[in-house]
Amino acid sequence: MISRNTVPSAHFLIVRLGHKSTPSAPQMKTPSSILAFATLTASVHAHGYISMPKATYQPNTPYTDYNAITTASVNAGFAGGKYDGSPSQNTQVFTDHWNATGYKSLRDMVDPIAPGYGYSVETATPVDVTGYTEMWWQNDEYKEGFIASHEGPCEAWIGETQIFHHNDCAAQFKSYPAKIPADYSSCKGDCLLVFYWLALHEPNWQIYKQCVPITNNGSGATAQTSGSGDAPTDAPVVTPAATTPAPVTTKGPVVQTSTPAPEATTTARVATKGPVAQTSTPAPEVTTATPEDTSIPSSTPAPEITTATPDATEATPSTTAPVAKDNCLM
Repeated sequence: MISRNTVPSAHFLIVRLGHKSTPSAPQMKTPSSILAFATLTASVHAHGYISMPKATYQPNTPYTDYNAITTASVNAGFAGGKYDGSPSQNTQVFTDHWNATGYKSLRDMVDPIAPGYGYSVETATPVDVTGYTEMWWQNDEYKEGFIASHEGPCEAWIGETQIFHHNDCAAQFKSYPAKIPADYSSCKGDCLLVFYWLALHEPNWQIYKQCVPITNNGSGATAQTSGSGDAPTDAPVVTPAATTPAPVTTKGPVVQTSTPAPEATTTARVATKGPVAQTSTPAPEVTTATPEDTSIPSSTPAPEITTATPDATEATPSTTAPVAKDNCLM
């Protein structure tokens, strides 16, 4: 087994080729080194991520990469199989040998090898999955759901409930994004959705494991109440954006864990009092706040509440300077 932080020999060779092109004296890049660098770039950024429910990833990381690599030697039940054929042939041989392994699920096989969730953030703000009927997986590099060549099984779990399993996800779900039917009804309150995918296109099997904190039936704080966004182009835009504010998102759950939404409402009232105290004419202040809140779709009372939340967030930094109001795991 090779962990994500341990680079396979083939990839190690690629990295060394990239290094050799930067000596003290200028050298011409050979076609092989250019190809190797391109291969490395594709291998790091061209796999996939969970776009619905929208996962949160650590910023500035190759979050689409695989978590670990394993081979048929992981279990004696895979012995005797030929795993260097085409992706579909490898997947069929894997499926034929599965019962001999004794594994009850893909999770049973993967968890001991890849115990974490890659670069996905387990403590991010839960996404409200009320009304959701699918999980989306996508690759923005090639505008695919699953990479077509990366055939193999995938499954997802909410706690101890397996919500789906398919033997060959790349072959079965070919849209962009890949839309896998998912039953979220087992989630009561706050839960953790964990997705597993095993790519069998070569003898070194790639393990993908990512997570999304979720909540159901309207309990808990959430974002993305837009639910099952119908436009496939929306999902790719939303998730990359989540990588940028990941630090903010990560802090969010910490605040909500210690003190949920009520604390935000309390600070919001303090923040609202601030503007009234600073302005001699409160009415213009209220009208100004209303347009700013129109960016957040809600009713007239809702903008005042939601606006209060940003103001409350900004009010925390401004404890030292009250005037400054401008400032988630195959």
